[in-house]
Amino acid sequence: MKKLLLLCVGALFAVGSYAQTEEVVAVTVDEVIAKRPSIKGFVSNGFWDNWEISFGAGASSMSISNLVFKDAPDSFGKRIGFEANFSITKWIHPVFGARLQLAGGRFRNFSTPTQGTQRTPYMFLHTDLMINFSNWAGGYRADRAYYAIPFVGFGYQALDFTDRVHELGYATNQEWAFTGGLLNKFRISKGWDLDIELKGWLFPEKDLPSTLSNGGTYAVGYSATAGFTHRFNDRNWRREIPQAYTDADIAAYAAAVAELESDLAAARDKQKSLADQLAAATKALKDMDGQPKEVFINGSCAVFFALNSAELTQRNEIVLGMIADEINSAPANKTYTISGYADKETGSEEYNLKLSEERAQAVAKYLESKGVKADQLIVKGYGSNVQPFSGNIENNRVVVIK
Repeated sequence: MKKLLLLCVGALFAVGSYAQTEEVVAVTVDEVIAKRPSIKGFVSNGFWDNWEISFGAGASSMSISNLVFKDAPDSFGKRIGFEANFSITKWIHPVFGARLQLAGGRFRNFSTPTQGTQRTPYMFLHTDLMINFSNWAGGYRADRAYYAIPFVGFGYQALDFTDRVHELGYATNQEWAFTGGLLNKFRISKGWDLDIELKGWLFPEKDLPSTLSNGGTYAVGYSATAGFTHRFNDRNWRREIPQAYTDADIAAYAAAVAELESDLAAARDKQKSLADQLAAATKALKDMDGQPKEVFINGSCAVFFALNSAELTQRNEIVLGMIADEINSAPANKTYTISGYADKETGSEEYNLKLSEERAQAVAKYLESKGVKADQLIVKGYGSNVQPFSGNIENNRVVVIK
């Protein structure tokens, strides 16, 4: 019997160990730790979660295949015994669980009017497959108040094992038994349930005392008990979160973010370098007295542009920054003419006029961004009809400030 007990306990812990799963890291926008799903739709729990310890007590009875109890007077009342039980249950899913139960008590049987009542002590150790029918049929709900849990199982039963029975001349009887029943659970608090269990188990009759069996083939035990269950640690279940993106999508996203971060770092380095160059150029143009050097040559300054472009280059911005410093240090009532031009070798007359105006406006806006007042600037575009410089046509893609 000790070997059987160890076997049943090992079987239960093997089922419990199946529920213990490894944690894996799922990379999303936020870091999420998820567990491997044990059955589709739910996430399996840890080994120490969803354990239950139960105890109960109630009435028991036994029916023998070849004995007609109606022939005995007051037979029903004389066949009611008692049972107490203790159970350990591990749920591996909202619907499925495993239980190990030790039940013990005493059968009472009125065999014949002359032989009177037979009292048969018993102990029954069995392991059961538990099926939460309420969660199966109605879907999992953490706030459900009633659970119907049918179960089936098998185990080992010992009868007539006490010293008192041995003194009466009966030997201990041991046999395998198959059991099934319905466990009704009523949720009374977060960690406690009220249980009402209806159970039956089938076992051979051949080893029963001869006054009861008389050569029959089987017997059936019945019990109805009430008790309480305490549930431990994490008592609820989490649903599986579907993966919104594939691993390839996540890898591509991570690569794009890394590339953008690299580009941003390079742009910051370039910006710092340009700022250093501007500071160095400004410092080089200062006199010993700290006054800015003259940047206008014979009262004018030229800013050159690329072909078909009105965009200021970095070199242009450095020059215009120095021009803005000189204008801001000059008398406030002094005005300056900004004249835009285009080379006559490319583009139509209409296009070149518009391009020259855009170049002049670009220069004016940059000077204004550096503190120059708009009413100090006169802006005009001359297109390609006027060519301020001779020689290379690139010299006429220019804005002249006077």
